Amino acid sequence: MKVIILMVSFLLEGVISNFVSMNGFFAPLFTLVSLILICPFFESSANYYKYAFFTGLSYDLFYTDTILFHAIIFSFMTFIIMRLNIVLSDNFVNILITLVLSIIFYRVITYGLLIFINSMDFDFKDLGLSIVRSLILNLFYGLLLFVIIRKLNLKVKHY
Repeated sequence: MKVIILMVSFLLEGVISNFVSMNGFFAPLFTLVSLILICPFFESSANYYKYAFFTGLSYDLFYTDTILFHAIIFSFMTFIIMRLNIVLSDNFVNILITLVLSIIFYRVITYGLLIFINSMDFDFKDLGLSIVRSLILNLFYGLLLFVIIRKLNLKVKHY
């Protein structure tokens, strides 16, 4: 089920980005959202890091034409997500908190790295808008995916 959730989110992010500009009002981060929501399904943190690294590498190859940029960022985000899951339980409100914090960390990290390599100029306004735009669509997707995962999990447990 983990692989299916990641693949659907990965492909859906590509489809949505064809209709919605990355600099537009909504900024999809469905792959990151799915990484957050599948964290409780991993018994081993090593497997979770592998999934995150290869998902990030695929993200780099298919969507950004960079090598290892998102692979490293997704691996670091996996570390943050795992720490948040240790502190917070796996319920609706805590998933929202984890989603918000992870999206903020992701945007700050990518923005900082892009400034560091002189790919863009520093502006707090652009960073703030990027965070708000990311939160709008991705919180909705995260809530929808959370409900779907819970329903599928209940069905699987009954059989």
